[in-house]
Amino acid sequence: MNTTTRRPILAGAVALALCAQDAKAQVSGEFQGEWHGALDLGSQRLRLRLVVTAGPAAVLYSVDQGNAPIPVAATAIEGDQITLDIPVIGARFVGRLAGGRIEGLFTQGGTLPLVFSRETAATEAPPAEALTLARLSALRAGAGSPAFVGAAAKRGGRSIHFVDGLRAIGQPQTVGPNDRWHVGSITKSMTATLVARAVEARRVSWDDTVGEVLGAAVPDMREEYRAASLRHLLSHQSGLPANIEMAQLLAFPRDSADARADRIAYARLGLQQQPVGAMGANFTYSNTGYVIAGAMLEAKLGAPWEELISRHVFSPLRMTSAGQGAPGTPGAYDQPVGHALGATVVGETGASASLTPYPPGDAITDNPAALGPAGSVHASVQDMFKYLAAHRDRTSFLRRESWDTLHSPPFGGTYAMGWARRDGMLWHNGSNTLWYAEVMFDRTRGVIAMAATNDGRVGVVSQPIGAALVGAAQAVA
Repeated sequence: MNTTTRRPILAGAVALALCAQDAKAQVSGEFQGEWHGALDLGSQRLRLRLVVTAGPAAVLYSVDQGNAPIPVAATAIEGDQITLDIPVIGARFVGRLAGGRIEGLFTQGGTLPLVFSRETAATEAPPAEALTLARLSALRAGAGSPAFVGAAAKRGGRSIHFVDGLRAIGQPQTVGPNDRWHVGSITKSMTATLVARAVEARRVSWDDTVGEVLGAAVPDMREEYRAASLRHLLSHQSGLPANIEMAQLLAFPRDSADARADRIAYARLGLQQQPVGAMGANFTYSNTGYVIAGAMLEAKLGAPWEELISRHVFSPLRMTSAGQGAPGTPGAYDQPVGHALGATVVGETGASASLTPYPPGDAITDNPAALGPAGSVHASVQDMFKYLAAHRDRTSFLRRESWDTLHSPPFGGTYAMGWARRDGMLWHNGSNTLWYAEVMFDRTRGVIAMAATNDGRVGVVSQPIGAALVGAAQAVA
């Protein structure tokens, strides 16, 4: 009796299990094939192609970055959910199959929505939303940032300039239209512009090499770097790694009356590192390269980079607000203050870190002074527009051949001299981990634009700041 009753139950259980496995295999099979999606980075829409095969296994392709394959280390499919771990770029994607699409979240520093479809039309960008004060306020509130600024101007036409928020969390002062914003690595294009001025004055050459200029100061540099020229350094084609080791960097002083000795010491550390690629054939974004370029300028021109950039770039362009480091007076809150996540606090609901202001006079307000040529400038929007307009209009500030050199990638690709070429415009962003900014100029449309925040959470703010930048340009175009 027991045997006869158990056999059909067992058979039924096996049948149910087989049905479940068949359904699971069917769902898993629905993931296989080619998918198309795009990451909305605010100022850029990065098209992606995903190919899923049996195993499961997957390969991701960045269509707008050479369409090179990005290996997925681990692909997991559980029911209607797919998880991709991509350690080579420090990223992860978790998506769910729904209505013939994979809808999910892409995490790489910050987290962005990402939807894949079978159709390539899924990668087409929607029209940019023109920036208004209400739109800027909504973007800032969505990011949870203290303050945002968004501005744009068209040659001979309309201009806009919106600000929203507080100079510092916990303080009543609101940001104003004349406030100064730290622009981080946007400084790189200024250092390249300084080199162009020095070339025109016949004080340096684009082809001056590290070995020729710094060989006596850094005799123990690696042989691979001796032939690296200013062209290589300023276009990130020198083979140098991105940075020196963090422990080495933090040993440099944050402030210095004359950082020339620090830059030579930094250059020595960088020039002893193993190259990450072949010179002139490998793009690796390198802060170290710009520090070395700054040290070369100092050696050839006999003055600190801070003095040279002020004398040969800021002063001729009447950029009276431009300077280095955190803007503002200690204790006054007369300028925006940089913010970052503070110490982690463990409470009843778990561990959390709050956004914390780091005002002038604090121990941490900017990177070490040695990094100046790579990213230490602050300026008002009005003065940044003087600088951007000079590049857009190719004014008499430089000769035509100098503008051509600054705006053209010397070794192919999309990166010129402190500028990235993107959709017909030249663009750059910057952060010192306490601020974030983006700028662009478009010679064809005659537009310049800037957006910035006093919030250093790049993964959180890059998309809304990018949206503010594109929206500002759209509003005046």
